[in-house]
Amino acid sequence: MVRARVAASQADMLQVRNMVRRARLIFEALRGRCHRNTEHHHAGRNRADMRALSAMIDGELCLYRDVRIVGPVPGVLVGDAFNYRAELLVVGLHCHTQAGIGYVPASQVSEGHPVATSIVSSGGYLDDHDNGDVLMYTGSGGRPRNGGDHLSDQEFQRGNLALSYSYNYDVEVRVIRCHDCDASPSGKLYVYDGLYKVQSTTYGPGKSGREVCRFKLVRLPGQDALGSNTWRAARDLTDALVAKIRPPGYLTMDMSKGKEAVPVPVRNTVDQDVSPLEFEYLACSEFPAPPKPVRRGHKCCIYSKTACSEMSSKCAPSGCACVKRSGGGGPAYSADGTLVRGRPVVYECGARCGCPPRSCPNRVTQRGMKHRLEVFRSKETEWGVRTLDLIQPGAFLCEFTGDVLPADHPRIANANTNASTGASMEEWGGIVDPRKFPPRWREWGDAPAAVLPDDGEEPPRFAQCPAPGYVIDVSKRRNFAAYISHSRAPNAFVQLVVRGDEDESCPHLMVFAMETIPPMRELSIDYGVDQ
Repeated sequence: MVRARVAASQADMLQVRNMVRRARLIFEALRGRCHRNTEHHHAGRNRADMRALSAMIDGELCLYRDVRIVGPVPGVLVGDAFNYRAELLVVGLHCHTQAGIGYVPASQVSEGHPVATSIVSSGGYLDDHDNGDVLMYTGSGGRPRNGGDHLSDQEFQRGNLALSYSYNYDVEVRVIRCHDCDASPSGKLYVYDGLYKVQSTTYGPGKSGREVCRFKLVRLPGQDALGSNTWRAARDLTDALVAKIRPPGYLTMDMSKGKEAVPVPVRNTVDQDVSPLEFEYLACSEFPAPPKPVRRGHKCCIYSKTACSEMSSKCAPSGCACVKRSGGGGPAYSADGTLVRGRPVVYECGARCGCPPRSCPNRVTQRGMKHRLEVFRSKETEWGVRTLDLIQPGAFLCEFTGDVLPADHPRIANANTNASTGASMEEWGGIVDPRKFPPRWREWGDAPAAVLPDDGEEPPRFAQCPAPGYVIDVSKRRNFAAYISHSRAPNAFVQLVVRGDEDESCPHLMVFAMETIPPMRELSIDYGVDQ
C-alpha cells in the first residue's frame, strides 16, 4: 500500500499530468488500432478496449501497476472523464475491469487486513442512494452477473471486507461514478469525483429482502467541484442558450453573429471587460490565391475535369487522390469524423473536387464546428475557452483564424509571443506564428510499434509539406480560438490542413481534441512558448 507524494511544484504537477496524458494517448491509439483491425469481431473477448489494455499490461505501459495507491493518483484531476473502465486501470485509478471495489489485499498491508482504495458507483443496486457529497453504497455480491435483484445474502469478504477496514482505519477512498452516456463510444462514462471517507457500515435486510452490506461515504471538503454538479451546470447553460434565454453574466449569445455552425457565447462574471466583442469576427482565415497548379501526377480534378475520386458519393482510400496524399496508410478521418492519427498535414478534398461537400468523409473541417464552446473570463487565465459538451478524443473543434501575413513581415520581429505568462494578445503583439507550434500531432494516434508487432498494420508513412510561410495577426480580426490558453500539458493540438488545390505553404490551422474533455473544462494548446 502506497500513498503517492503530492506534487510540490508546478513542474512536478506538469510532469505527473503528462504521464497520465501520455498513458491515455497510448491507450486510445491502441484501442483505435485494435478496432480498425477487428471490426468484424463482436464477442466480448475481442473488444478493442480490452485488447488495448492487455497490450499495455504486457508492454508495462500502465501507470502504478505494481503498487496500489491510497488517496489521490498523481496526475488525475477531479472531473476527469473516461470512456472505458479499462482506462481506469491504465492510469491507476481503479484496479478491476469488472469489480466495483478496488482494494489492497491483506498481504500488502502491514496491519494484515485488506483496505479499499476506490469504488465505481453506477447506482445499480436497489439500496444505493446518491446526492453527490453523501453516497450510500451497496457492497458487491449476491446478484447474478447480468444484474437484477439480490438472490443471496452478501458477505463481508473481498471488496466488502476491504471497504469496512477503510472505515476502521479512516482511509480515504477514490469515487468514480458511472453514467449512461450516448456521446461515449462505450455508452458509459466514468467520472472521477474525488476522495470520500467511509463514515459508517451496516449489515441487514435490503429492499430485495436479502442481507446486504451498506456503506455511507462522505466527500472530503476542499476539492474541486463535483463532476456531476459541473455536468448539471453545463446542461442547464446549454438548455438556456438553445432556448435563447441569456443566463446571468453573458455578454452575448453568439460572438460570431451566425458565422459559425454553432453559436459561441461570451461570459464574464469577474469584471467589466468586454474586449472579445470589440474585434471583427473571422470564421475562416483568408489565404492568398494559390499559384498556378502544376500537374502532380495524381488523379484529382484540381488538374483535370475528373473528380479526386472515381466514386460518386464517397471518397474511399483506394480511389481518392486527396486521401492518398495525406499518407499514413489509410484515411485521415474515421466514419464519425474523428481524426484517426495526427499527420504533418492532412489533405482534404477541395472546392474543385467532384465529391459531395456535405457527405464526403474527407471534408471534416469544412463542415464547421459541432461542439458548444464558450469564451469565458476567469481570474486565473483572464480570457479562455471551455466546452459545454463532452468532447471525444480526435474530435474537430475549430479553426485558428486571423489576418494572414507573410512570414517575413516586419511586425514579426517585434512580436513577443508570451502567452504562457497570461499576457493578453495585445501585450505580445497579436502575432501567432504557426511554425512555433510543437508537433503535438505526433502524439495523437501514435501507438508504439513494439506493443502490437503482429497486427498487420504497416508503420505510417506521411506526406511532407513545407513549413507554413505565414503568421496569423489577431490584433484586428480573429475568432474565439485566439482565447484558447497555452499549456505544456494540453488537451488539444493544432493540425495543419490543406484543402484541394490550396497553396501548401498556407495550410489551415485546425484544432483537434487530444483527450476526452468533460463539460466546463478549459481548452488548451501548446503555443511553443516558454513557461
